[in-house]
Amino acid sequence: MQSLQLGILDLMLIVGYLLVVGLLGLYYSRGVRTGEDFFRAGRSLPWWAAGLSLVVSDIGAKDMIGLAGDGYRYGVVMMNFDFLGCIFPVLIAAFLFMPYLWLANVYTVPEYLGLRYDLRVRTCFSALWILFMVVTLATIFVSAAAMFEGILGWSFWFSVGITALTVGLYTTMGGLKAVVVTDAFSCVVLVIGAAIICWSGLSEIGGFRALGEAIESKSWTEHHLQLLPPADHPEYPWPAVLLGLGFVLGPAYWIGNQAIVQRTLGTRSPAEARASYILCAAIKLFFPLLLVLPGLMGIVLLESELGIPGKDWDGNQVLPLLLTRLLPTGILGIVIGAFLAGVLSNLDSYVNAASTMLVHDFYRPLIRPSASDPECLSLGRWLVPILLLLGVSMSYPIKQGFGSVFEAFQTFLSFIQGPLLALLLSGMLTNRANASGAMAGIALGVTSAALMTFSEALFGVSGGISFLWVAWWSFVASLTGVLMGSLLTPPRDPQSLQGLVFEWKQSSGSQHG
Repeated sequence: MQSLQLGILDLMLIVGYLLVVGLLGLYYSRGVRTGEDFFRAGRSLPWWAAGLSLVVSDIGAKDMIGLAGDGYRYGVVMMNFDFLGCIFPVLIAAFLFMPYLWLANVYTVPEYLGLRYDLRVRTCFSALWILFMVVTLATIFVSAAAMFEGILGWSFWFSVGITALTVGLYTTMGGLKAVVVTDAFSCVVLVIGAAIICWSGLSEIGGFRALGEAIESKSWTEHHLQLLPPADHPEYPWPAVLLGLGFVLGPAYWIGNQAIVQRTLGTRSPAEARASYILCAAIKLFFPLLLVLPGLMGIVLLESELGIPGKDWDGNQVLPLLLTRLLPTGILGIVIGAFLAGVLSNLDSYVNAASTMLVHDFYRPLIRPSASDPECLSLGRWLVPILLLLGVSMSYPIKQGFGSVFEAFQTFLSFIQGPLLALLLSGMLTNRANASGAMAGIALGVTSAALMTFSEALFGVSGGISFLWVAWWSFVASLTGVLMGSLLTPPRDPQSLQGLVFEWKQSSGSQHG
């Protein structure tokens, strides 16, 4: 693919965006004097800033690149990652789960699991999440490199290095508050940029009707306009979409993902934590169209260059090719700025969350219980560049191993989301679940997820098993382990669970009154 020569206006817009983000981050790093400031923003975040940050913590470079590629491959079914996997789970998390996490006064979701179960559960899940976050950093680097290689002609490693250096500077200094403030600004840029891409493509194609007719005329797009494909669809059968995405991946992501939840833990009250989630859900109503539509437009505009998706097909090139074809100078600078917004917001979210868990779930409880607050602050800052380097080192293998970055992200996520949801639901909604059951649930859930993910290599399952089914059945296995392990061992004292478990009698009594 031929690279573009950016005009002066494009370069000015890109540099201007980076300067604004950098200055905002440095400005808000001035008040970071304690670990509380760095990891939870001193619990001073306004609800609207946290809500905007939630949007771009979820929707980043991997989604812009990945959903465009998978929209080209599979069609409108990919919109369900926001319709089923986000909007309703966000509202459930806001009204049922977030108040308990906020009032528990924890820094991390594994810390809550430690209070609800025990230190073993906390340590196991924190380790799993940190591994997931490192590979997520790698997928974001691959997204950035795909865009910069395609548009600017930069090499893979140069693109990855520039991205890591940029986000490392203000995240290391400013912590969560700098991350959230820069995310809030980036959210606006991201929405504008995504809207420009969609408007430009529809203008060239002739509108939604012409787009639909063109897609229907293709020989390989039989199910592309079906929101719920038939049950024999190879990747997204409708039962797997409803069960794996709607009941497991979506709720677990919005209830238990540290990179997401950490924003709400830094708000000023449980009510503001809830409000931030509601704002996020409202904004996300528009993203199914903004992120998947470019992939559908690519079928019409780029089929001669990209071809029909197959084994060696590269879905990461759909969005860069669209930009080089559709956007004139000036507009291109805005859209590249939007893409940078997604890159930086995703990276700063995950690296800050991983740093928080390493300090509060490993260093403080296991290595130095007497660690001072300045010591934890210093360690948290040093961990940021280390985590970024780990993500950089894993980026190339992920580039080689997956058809799209979105597929890579969801595959890694399916390893832990089923067990996480089983532990959170059992822990928050019942008194009977205990630590022995939780450990059994983790073992069964993660093992079953691994066996299903590698089923083609291990058992010869043709085409493997969809990550949606992996998520669902690992949840079932984990929930079974939690229930059986808890029933076979003594329960925990109910008095020790006050404030950690939903009070059914109190709730029903207040409603009756």
